[in-house]
Amino acid sequence: MSGLPGRLCQTIGPEAWLAFRKLVEVEVERNLIPGWAGVRYEDLATWTGLTETTLLDTLERLVEQGFIELRPIPANGIMFRIREPLTVPIEESEIRKRMTETVSAPPGMYLRYLTPLEAEGRVQQVIHLYQCCFGISFTPRIAEDLEQIAVSYDMGSILGAFEEAYRQGRKGLAWIKRHLAADRQGT
Repeated sequence: MSGLPGRLCQTIGPEAWLAFRKLVEVEVERNLIPGWAGVRYEDLATWTGLTETTLLDTLERLVEQGFIELRPIPANGIMFRIREPLTVPIEESEIRKRMTETVSAPPGMYLRYLTPLEAEGRVQQVIHLYQCCFGISFTPRIAEDLEQIAVSYDMGSILGAFEEAYRQGRKGLAWIKRHLAADRQGT
């Protein structure tokens, strides 16, 4: 929907989309919101079917063109981060329109690498954290709970609770509310 696969294939080659897509998968698996993630070159080469030489060249070109940042780490690995906001060929408004038409996504849905979380209002940030952690749909009652969380707790505590829920595979807002309340009583 963003036009990015085509752009990467045209400007770098098909190996760029294979590598980039796998980096996104790894990053999403490890982080609730965009951040740094680590991977070994050998694993990335195996997962993408690329030789290590082709992979290294591809990663270098993805860095040069501003799609990712890299830091080498010991044991033949890298720490990487997908650049934000991600430069894509199609305007954000058009992406949102296409998503609304094809997958019934809400118009204000958080777009992981296009919408900086900090650019949103406090309540919208909490809604986006909920969407990242539990999915895009929720009831009016959950919306009220999210608004209450946004006005009752500091963003550091809120983000920490959602990240912990994500790491532990928690499936609902009740855990978040208990975690935040327990943290408040503990301090």
